[in-house]
Amino acid sequence: MSSTTSWKNLFSEGITKFRSQDLDGALKSFDEAIRLSNDTSHTLYDSRAAVYEKQNRIKDALRDAKKTIDIAPTQWHGYYRSARLFAALNKQVSALQMCSLALERLGTDAKHEARRSELTALRLRLETPIAKFPVELLLMVFEIVGRPVIISHICHRWRQVALSQPTLWRSLVLTGLPKKALRKVREWRKRSCGRIAELTIHKSLGEVILPHGWQLAVHPDDAAMRDHILAELRCLDLTFVKACHLEDVDVAQFLAALEGDLIGPLGMHHLETLSSSQSYPSGPIFLGSKEYVIRSWKNLRALTINNMGCDWTTLTDLMHGLNSFEYRVSNFSVSFECVSLVLQANPELEKVVVEANPFCSPLALEAPEPFTSNLRHLELNGVDLSRHSTQSLSLPSLQVLRLSRAPGMEAMLRRLAEDPGTSFAGLVELTIKHYLLEAQFVISMLSQAPKLKILQLSGDSGVNDVAASLSIPCKTLLRIPISGSVEPVPIELPILLTTSPLMRIVKERIALTSSDDGGRYWLPGEDDDQRVSCIQVLKVDECPQIEAEILPWFRKNVPTFSCRFLSKKFRV
Repeated sequence: MSSTTSWKNLFSEGITKFRSQDLDGALKSFDEAIRLSNDTSHTLYDSRAAVYEKQNRIKDALRDAKKTIDIAPTQWHGYYRSARLFAALNKQVSALQMCSLALERLGTDAKHEARRSELTALRLRLETPIAKFPVELLLMVFEIVGRPVIISHICHRWRQVALSQPTLWRSLVLTGLPKKALRKVREWRKRSCGRIAELTIHKSLGEVILPHGWQLAVHPDDAAMRDHILAELRCLDLTFVKACHLEDVDVAQFLAALEGDLIGPLGMHHLETLSSSQSYPSGPIFLGSKEYVIRSWKNLRALTINNMGCDWTTLTDLMHGLNSFEYRVSNFSVSFECVSLVLQANPELEKVVVEANPFCSPLALEAPEPFTSNLRHLELNGVDLSRHSTQSLSLPSLQVLRLSRAPGMEAMLRRLAEDPGTSFAGLVELTIKHYLLEAQFVISMLSQAPKLKILQLSGDSGVNDVAASLSIPCKTLLRIPISGSVEPVPIELPILLTTSPLMRIVKERIALTSSDDGGRYWLPGEDDDQRVSCIQVLKVDECPQIEAEILPWFRKNVPTFSCRFLSKKFRV
């Protein structure tokens, strides 16, 4: 048998195997046929390129397509396949060039109509402006958008780019039916190459398969599905998980089950952000109990807890590197002693937000030792601020202070104002709600806060005197939200704010900004002079003494202005 007959037989054998999806067998046949043909047949190389393309070996396929063109430059085969391959590699210029060359060689023969249509559609897609975007720029846009599923359904090229970039699939959100969640875990594990950075479980899934005490509360079918989901999650590289957000999930048991028997470098030791919430206040669920000592908690930087009890002593024994702590609960009261435990255990804390029920009896703890905190953001709502609990606190770096419904608020503020270790020099926001303070005390605080930009008051704290003082000490002030009601109940104490001091503030700012020097002033700690800004936000809701005929003037001169005389819930 001649060599020509031999390679033709191998070629036919390869075609048969290719059509039966035996790609490895077809590849062996084409390899042997090419060896025997001495590089004389472009069809052999084009056929092997088809196998490589099916196997997603794009570069190998492109190499054979180029060889096809070298052997038969007047034939359409090599150009036709190269156009598709260059498009798959996001090489728009080369793909367009190959499209044009292939269409020239296909001619007008009716048997090539399908190929001409495919190339024409490919060329139209490649000629759109967005298709010419470099992949690097597309990825930057995709990462900003952060919705890879939606992006992957826009067009063929965007889907190719999105699916080829594991970094776009680092956020896994599980919700809905357990079977659907299991499929999503498997798909995201493949697309992210097993490296999920953020894991979120919404309550629609958490309350079904991962509730508190799940060993007793879950249906056997859901329990089996939960085990499958946990098994898939354990297949991830857990060292890449940086954030975990759980709704209606027994967080401690879930993390323990997720880590399972993983020890050493395989566990979630790099978890930095953890948030856990329950839809309804749950008395028996306490975070931080001794039996829930999870290794992954030790490196947390941000912790958020909603509607759960808290074992403060044990919790602070576990965590010492927090930068942010947020705790919200509606059926417990919280004393500042508990907050102090968190502050002392985490010296790097910069943000603390605690919202509790002020009408419950707080947990009694020992008064804290004197300490200084580097807090920049302190927000307390319903927290018991007893004198002995706050007497040891110093806040030299405070920038945002928000207090509401906090018993003992005035005593705490007065002590901080007198404390040599506390500074209001960097304060940019002061919010005081549902509490009455003496006007002179508020004015004295404002005089210590030259960088203040946002002032929010609720209630009649001598507000006209306060407003009259704003143009002098607070040249940086941009927002003034002032509410009239003290409590959201039918009996309200309307604020006595009048129109005159507000107009004076706005007019003085307009005059300063239009002056020759632009209202320049100097701030401590700043190298350059600052310029006075006009008031950007002014809210005086439920202040009935504001004159209605002046409202158009305020709306003209303040970009965001609100004056609602009465809320709907108080209307008769």
